Amino acid sequence: MDTNHASRLMDGAEPLLGRVRRSIADGDTFFLAVTVVGELYYALYASQRFEDNLRRLQALRTLAWTLPFDEPAAEEYGRVKAELKAKGRPIPGTDAQIAAVARLHGLTVLTADRHFSFINGLEIANWLEVSNYDAHEASAAAG
Repeated sequence: MDTNHASRLMDGAEPLLGRVRRSIADGDTFFLAVTVVGELYYALYASQRFEDNLRRLQALRTLAWTLPFDEPAAEEYGRVKAELKAKGRPIPGTDAQIAAVARLHGLTVLTADRHFSFINGLEIANWLEVSNYDAHEASAAAG
């Protein structure tokens, strides 16, 4: 999960939070690359509402496991950066780290950042966009 999805989950944004909870109930597991955790801590320390945001971060971390940026991830990062350089499509280093961890573990990245689509062999999804799935779920809940 990229930082844009993680931060929206911290805010309790619907329909994202409901969709994640339903997926967990169905047996899915969510992960945060340690890079995302670092970006969230940065936002927390830069905010005016440290204690409130710390509680939200702790709540988020009960929904998602943290994956390390370790030696295999570092090697995958090198591959990702080299592939993107060859394509002339650089992306921010932190996003390349997130992509490397996800690709290494065969995970889908939940992100609103389109530049993740430049990375070969990386599955991405944007659960922040309202989809037919979300519209159906909302109407079923309402009626």
